[in-house]
Amino acid sequence: MQNRIKLAIFALVLAVVSCNGVALAISDEQRVAIKDHCAIVKDNLKDLQRRDSRTRVYLGRYYEILYNKFIVPLNIRLVENNLSGLDFINNQNEFNRARSTFVTEYVEYQRVLEDLVGTDCKTEPERFYDKLVMVREKRAAVAGDVIKLRKLAAKHVSLVKELEVKL
Repeated sequence: MQNRIKLAIFALVLAVVSCNGVALAISDEQRVAIKDHCAIVKDNLKDLQRRDSRTRVYLGRYYEILYNKFIVPLNIRLVENNLSGLDFINNQNEFNRARSTFVTEYVEYQRVLEDLVGTDCKTEPERFYDKLVMVREKRAAVAGDVIKLRKLAAKHVSLVKELEVKL
């Protein structure tokens, strides 16, 4: 229980970031907290790394299947039957770009996370903190990509439903 409280306090201490995303200089208390909880934080980061990797594989497969087995084939059939609209084509292209962005940004996030995990937080707490801020920014970008892809998939479903009503 006490470890969880300490970990929660440590997480709050690390959450101090300025409005523009640049890390603030860390205080002596933050430096000590980073050093004191280094092993716990490293273990949590490694666990996060494993879980995120599995999630990325799952989402990557899901987006690829959705694109290659549903979006593209339907659009091809619509074009062949002169039923396609610009909305379907635009959504397909936007989904493909978003999927590519997701992959690129996820790889960058993993690279920065790997660098963070490899940083010695006991001897370099300031550097560790700065890298942690970068990891959070990269992770937020990946989360934004997932939201965008979810919206584009929902838009495709909506377009299909509109077409169904017209037919």
